[in-house]
Amino acid sequence: MQVFRFHERLHREFSARRKRNRRYSLRAFAASLGADHSTLSQILRGERRVPAGRIPGWGAKLGIGEEEIAAYIAAEELPDASRAEQQDRLRNWIAEAMAVVNEPAHLRILELCRTKDFRSDTRWVAERIGASVDEVNLAWSRLLRLRLMLVTADGNWKDVTGLPQLTEGEFRRLALAQVRRLAHMEGL
Repeated sequence: MQVFRFHERLHREFSARRKRNRRYSLRAFAASLGADHSTLSQILRGERRVPAGRIPGWGAKLGIGEEEIAAYIAAEELPDASRAEQQDRLRNWIAEAMAVVNEPAHLRILELCRTKDFRSDTRWVAERIGASVDEVNLAWSRLLRLRLMLVTADGNWKDVTGLPQLTEGEFRRLALAQVRRLAHMEGL
């Protein structure tokens, strides 16, 4: 479903006025709204959002009813597509962070990975740490995503945390710093 924003309504109104009078200028339109022409130009080009506080006044000057104005204000408060996508990515990174610090399988896998008899087998790992195979698979894939573990060319799992001693506190700090670093790399 498409959400129509107030800048589109402004654009339609400006176009309609220009159809009636080809000499009608952006400056004249801005003056009729009591707005700065350069700000209005940016809004009409979609480079700037309409300040929600300006919609009631501009809407009244355009003869728009209160209910429609309220709908436009609500629409302006919705994130645009790129902002919504960014918020989704941020939510995913937050979920990663919360999972890595609250689900013990991550630390347990890394601890086990450091033992001499370690086997790169999810069933074997699940039995040793008292978790389900699904829990191990989720934790293992998260450790890979966070670049705290890697799989060598011969298929072995390798701890790449660089921590000389793997304590819960140090692991949490490192994991959260890594989540923050990777999220930052994505522009969040």
